[in-house]
Amino acid sequence: MSLTTIKKSISTPLSMATFAISALALATLAGHNSRANTPSTPQPASDLSSQWQQQAQELTPREAPALAWALAQLTDNADKLVASQETYSVTFNTATPPSGNPRDYTSTGPYWWPNPATDDGLPWVRKDGVVNRQVRGRQTDSSELNHFSLATGTLAQAYAYTQNEAYARKAAELMEVFLFDTTTGMTPNFRYAQAIPGITDGRGIGIIESRKFISVIKAHTLLQNSSIYRHQIADKLNNWIAAYLQWLLTSPNGIEESRTHNNHASFYDYQIAYFAQFIGDHSTLYKVLDKLYKKRIQPQIEPGGKQPHELERTRPYHYSVFNLEAFWGLALLAADGGQLDSVLGPSHHNKQVPLMVQALDYVNQAQFSLLEQSNYASDSVSREPLIQVNLIAGYLYDQRFKDYAKQLMLKHGEYDCALIYPVQINYATDSSAAGAKKIDKGDGLCQL
Repeated sequence: MSLTTIKKSISTPLSMATFAISALALATLAGHNSRANTPSTPQPASDLSSQWQQQAQELTPREAPALAWALAQLTDNADKLVASQETYSVTFNTATPPSGNPRDYTSTGPYWWPNPATDDGLPWVRKDGVVNRQVRGRQTDSSELNHFSLATGTLAQAYAYTQNEAYARKAAELMEVFLFDTTTGMTPNFRYAQAIPGITDGRGIGIIESRKFISVIKAHTLLQNSSIYRHQIADKLNNWIAAYLQWLLTSPNGIEESRTHNNHASFYDYQIAYFAQFIGDHSTLYKVLDKLYKKRIQPQIEPGGKQPHELERTRPYHYSVFNLEAFWGLALLAADGGQLDSVLGPSHHNKQVPLMVQALDYVNQAQFSLLEQSNYASDSVSREPLIQVNLIAGYLYDQRFKDYAKQLMLKHGEYDCALIYPVQINYATDSSAAGAKKIDKGDGLCQL
């Protein structure tokens, strides 16, 4: 779809209302202004507030050409997916899980390598932060899952903006092949995730790879207006996620992961809460949110904002931002149910700066020194995760985070996140003041 077509399609109020769908529907921000201490029934993720609809209608290609270009890039990527015959499945590789069932997900720990001190390379040894590309290659289950979640997210966003049923039809096809088909559909467990050759055939920490299903659920939400998608998928995803949630809560691997103490614990809770909200299990959802501050946030964030478990890693910038993705994602869920105050913690009630906010401030201020510690060139790292976290914090807590996200977009030319969390960017007037970079067409899209 051409940029001219995109500009025409989003210039009307009806089309611009769609601009908000991929912000509020997927991010579950319907109740982001709620401050009630008593838990309420979570609002439907597709329930748009008038404030967001009004804001979305104010965004036009003339005022925001960077966003119009990002939208054109989005639909171009979606068109390529539709034209492609490619689908994804954990069965599309030669690796056989220990169970013998090719439909079981299996992967190898990304930082583990053959042992140079032994003839057979066993047991493998760990090199923290050094990714073994052979175990993360294209024909691996982790790669298939990543491509599946990215593709469904792209198609769902494109559908939300354009109502093009071809995008919904392709998304339904991808879901069917990856999750539901009796030959290629994945079984709802991660028993064999992040195995270590010579040591174990699967670990609890491998569950962090299933966070990609959060993006799949967000895509599902955006596709609900499509009769084609609803007819083909119906309750299948609900049933699959319900089965996987049960496995997470009761399996030895799931219990093991629940007892971790760093970003693994954060993303375990994020998955439990998100999946529980999706299937309507409010008891499990609120159990996570009620304990989140004392169980996860307070032990992981020091006063001043440092996250010691993440800073001790060889990639302190990546892991510091990564952990905050889970915490602020959980804050969105909490806001939806009127529990944002409990997640922010007692300091918020005392008008002190919450630990989550301090942590984001710390990363924003220290990102360049953290990148140097990680041996990364500061201009070679995508800022999209940091932009995304700042946008969420801007909507939930303080406008200054949204303003900072806008600065990052302008400086690094990464505007894709504004398709998910609308923010006004007048490229013509803002660029001169911020030293803006031209639109970066090579970074890909901000992931749902």
